[in-house]
Formats: sequence, C-alpha cells, structure tokens
Amino acid sequence: MKITRRYHSCVELSKGRSRLIIDPGSFQVPDNLAEVDAVLVTHIHPDHVDVQALAAARRHNPQIAIYGPAELADHTDLDVITVADGDIFTVGAIEIAVHEAPHGTVTRSTPLPTNLGFLVDGRVLHTGDSFPVLAGVEVALIPVSAPWLKMLDVEDFLRASRPIRFIGVHDGIDNEFGLKLRRGLLGRLAEEHGLEYLPLRPGESVEV
Repeated sequence: MKITRRYHSCVELSKGRSRLIIDPGSFQVPDNLAEVDAVLVTHIHPDHVDVQALAAARRHNPQIAIYGPAELADHTDLDVITVADGDIFTVGAIEIAVHEAPHGTVTRSTPLPTNLGFLVDGRVLHTGDSFPVLAGVEVALIPVSAPWLKMLDVEDFLRASRPIRFIGVHDGIDNEFGLKLRRGLLGRLAEEHGLEYLPLRPGESVEV
C-alpha cells in the first residue's frame, strides 16, 4: 500500500488500482480528487471536508463513492454512504473498518461532531480528530497540531496504542517554525517509546 500525504489531515491511500482519499478539507484540496474511487470523511469540520470541492469532483466523476458519518448527509446534497462504528466496507481491493472515537474538546461550549476513525486493511489507521486506543496498528496517521490538542495527548496515544510507525497529520495551522519544533518533538517521542516516526511532508509518500 502507498500512503501519500496531501495537506493538513488529508491523506491518499492506494493499493493496486484502488485509490481513496481521506479528509479532503478546505485548507487545500488535492488536484486529483476526481480521480479516486472513494472519499472517506472522518467528520464534518471544514478543514476535513470541502463539500463544494466534493461536488465538483462528483460532477467530473459521478462514480466516486463518498463515505462518512450520518451528519455528512445533512451537510451536503450529495449522495453519501453513511457508516458508523463497527461497519466494514471495501473500496476495490481495500478494506476499511470504522472506529468511532470522541472528537477532541475545543472549548466547553463548542459543539462537537461525530468523529470516525478508519482502519485500512487492518494496517493503517486514520484517527480523524481523536486519539482512540487501538493496539496492533502498523501505521497510525495522527493529529499533531490543533486548538484542542497537546503533545501530551500524542504521547499518551503512542504509549497506549504503540503503532509500529506513525505519521503526523493535521498540522496545516502551523508555520515553518511550529512545524520544525513539532517534528523534533515527534522524533524524540518515537525514540523514547521505541517507535518509528515517518516525517512526511505534503506531497511525500511511503510504501508499507
């Protein structure tokens, strides 16, 4: 499987001829959004789903399947395949299992949407805006920068779930100084906990 970082929380996964994109948000939409087999949406915050971009992609390719929580169907006029915790579905040769986990708390008064994590082929986990404890994952794609997040949250997740490798995502609000600082911290956490940190930048890929 090939993992390609796009921007912020957006990631593209491909296996053979099957391709999907997770969380194409409004910070920057992938140029190839209309070329994939499916789009997976963890939750309805705009940095995770740009509904206008989805609509444009669907016009170019009506065969794109869109998967997400029930709230997504209320958030767009597009046909959405609603999925929930415990569901398993396939996109071509790729199997996806759904794991719901609470969205990180922003402020006490901020309403929070349903947040889904997606476990791809039992190997690659995209957590959305959450830190679910799920042991035995080969590669975890985890948020590393957000108004609701502390680096202690990242460390607690790594300590509890112990993925073999992890990739930091959800860093679109950081400038270059913040990105450099955060990558240093993530590298040290990986060393301290005996894990492998893959510091992918947007546009970079890794084969797993």
